[in-house]
Formats: sequence, C-alpha cells, structure tokens
Amino acid sequence: MAGDPPPTPGAEPGPGLVGVLGHAQAQGAVVRALGRGQLHHALVLVGPRGVGKATFARGLGCALLCPQRPGLGCGACPTCQRVLAGNHPDVDWLVPDSKAGLISVDAARACHVRQTHAPYEGRAYLVVVDPADALGEAAGNALLKTIEEPRPGVHFALLTTNLQGMLPTILSRSLPVRLGRLDDDIVRSIVDRRAADAPRERHDMAVLLAEGSAGVALELASDPSLARSLELVKQAILAVRAGPSAIFGGDVHPLWQAWAAATAPSEAVPEDSPAEPEPEVPGAKKKKASKKAAKSGEDGEKAASKKDAPALQRAAVRRLVELWILHVREQLRGRAGLPGLPPPPNVAPGTLVAAITALQRLGARVERMGNVRLMLEQGLLEQSALLSAP
Repeated sequence: MAGDPPPTPGAEPGPGLVGVLGHAQAQGAVVRALGRGQLHHALVLVGPRGVGKATFARGLGCALLCPQRPGLGCGACPTCQRVLAGNHPDVDWLVPDSKAGLISVDAARACHVRQTHAPYEGRAYLVVVDPADALGEAAGNALLKTIEEPRPGVHFALLTTNLQGMLPTILSRSLPVRLGRLDDDIVRSIVDRRAADAPRERHDMAVLLAEGSAGVALELASDPSLARSLELVKQAILAVRAGPSAIFGGDVHPLWQAWAAATAPSEAVPEDSPAEPEPEVPGAKKKKASKKAAKSGEDGEKAASKKDAPALQRAAVRRLVELWILHVREQLRGRAGLPGLPPPPNVAPGTLVAAITALQRLGARVERMGNVRLMLEQGLLEQSALLSAP
C-alpha cells in the first residue's frame, strides 16, 4: 500500500506476524486461525492510509510460507527474506498497471492463470491485491471465480482504505480484517528508524500530525514544506487575533509574506547549485539567438508558474486548514496545541468547536471558488469574528 513503511528483512520474530507493529487484535485473530488451519481464504485488510496494510500482507506471506516457524514466520530464513523483499514466487502482488490507476483485465487474467499452477515452491500461495478498489468490474470478474472457489493453499489479501470502493461481489466472498491507527509510540519508533536523516525537530510534529499513520508520518518528516505551512498557520492565527487591519495588511504583512512562501513553486534547481555554463560559440548572431532562447525559457517558466498558482494556493489552504484544525483539537483536549503555534485563546470550548466548523467551511469553499486568496481572507475574518464575539 502506498504510504506504508517499507519492509524490514530479517526482522526479529515476535508474538505476532513478522514486521507488523501494533494491530494486536487483528494479528491475534489471524494467528489463531492459522494455528487452527481455519484461515479464511480471502481477507480484506481495511484501514487508513499508511497504517501497515502492506506490511501485514507481507507478514501473512511469511506466516504461510516460513519453514522454520509455520503460522508466524521467523523473518530471518531465506524464505521470509524473499517474501519481505517482494521476490518470492508464491507471493503475487496485483497492483494498478494502467494510466487510470486501475488493475487491468489482462493483469487479472494473468494472475488467475498463475494461481491455477500454484504453489510453486512452498505449501501456500498468496495473492495481494493493492489496492482492492482498483479492481474494476471486468478485472474483478476475471478473479471472481478464483476468489469464490480457490484451489487448496491459495489465499488472497485485498488491501483497501474504503470498503465501499470494492466490488460487492468480491467483498461478499471475503472476510474484513480491520487495521486501526497505530499508537504514537509505534509511529515515533518507525519515524526515528526510517527517517533518521530528517531534522529532529520535525519528528515530533510529524508523529502528531500523522494521527496514527506511520506512512503519513514518514512523508511529513521528510517534507521541507512543513515548516513553511506551520509559519503560515502561525501568522494566520496572529492576524485573526489582531483583526481586519492585519488580515488586510497587504503583501508586506508577515501573514502574506508567509502566504507567498507557502504557495511558491518548488525550485527545479537548488539555489546553491552552480548554473551550467553555456558553451562559447563565436559570432554575434549565435549569442543573440541564445539570449532569445533564454528569454523564451524565462517567459515559459513564468507562464507555467502563473498556471500552477491556483493549484499551489489550494494546496496551501488545505494544509493550513488541516494543521489549524489539529491545533484547535489539541487545545480542546486540554493540551497546548502544535509546537511553535500560539497558545489557545481564552474562549469557551464551544467557540473552539465553532472555529473548527468555520475552518472546515473554508476548506470546502476554496475547492469550489476561483479566487483562493479572497476565500482565505473571508475565512480569517470569520475566525476573527468568532474570537471577538461576546
């Protein structure tokens, strides 16, 4: 699953599936079923993005195939290491292979053919469909008979964040296994191990923002734009408390300077990278043509930047709304809020709840309206009115 932490070949065996952290209830149910020889042939691993659905599927593959520790997996034998590395012939990953992000009919039919000859090396064969909601009707029908009446030893793990997105015909023949959000301690341990090169001050923030998703936390810990987004939230909160004079303070105001930084396009070439020197070509005509080409390139970059501006602005507001709501929710829980942001105002809890509702409206409006900055100004005025209400 995209966003899941990468596998850990050679992971130390524990009481559950190899490499799987958390999800004690789901692990316990699967391990007990394996021990009794009653594992359902088609499991739907459903849970939020980045909580370890693909890791769970790899652990299941180890449990089904490991010769050293059947039913659990050892994580160290050649079989487990090949499963974790994704190159064991008895673990088949069926993933989107079309421009539309869907699993093609041809890929589904090829998978059906492969399982008719499986297992190849071990005593079981596992098909991982990631994500299961990428199966369209035609591709799903190509697998339906296999899922409905699999050959002995053939298992399916269908990964999804949304059961409603799956084909009802396949869902009705499968057993859902729910994977919830991970504890913050587990997410922190994964971030500390997998994103060790990221700035340390970003780790705690990433864990807090991820809300139990290790995959999201890893993305945030490695995201240099996070600091710019937090600065925008900080300046927005300060402007809201100062009132309209700050909200309409113009481009020189810290709020709109933070806005400019948060909505700036990423540079294709780092600032400290030296420009590649142009070859020396004799003749004035050549030099003139070179200058013309350079100007044309600059004009193209400006046009592209202008074209991308609304999308960058919407993304900045989405991140602002997400961070601001999380900040207020932390305050409702009696905490200080996100690190580096202003402390909670001296208002009733009901006002904070109303502030969250207003922020959610702002997030919805910017997706529909053309002038993103105007929508943001209106949203900030609404926040200011809430704080100043008697």
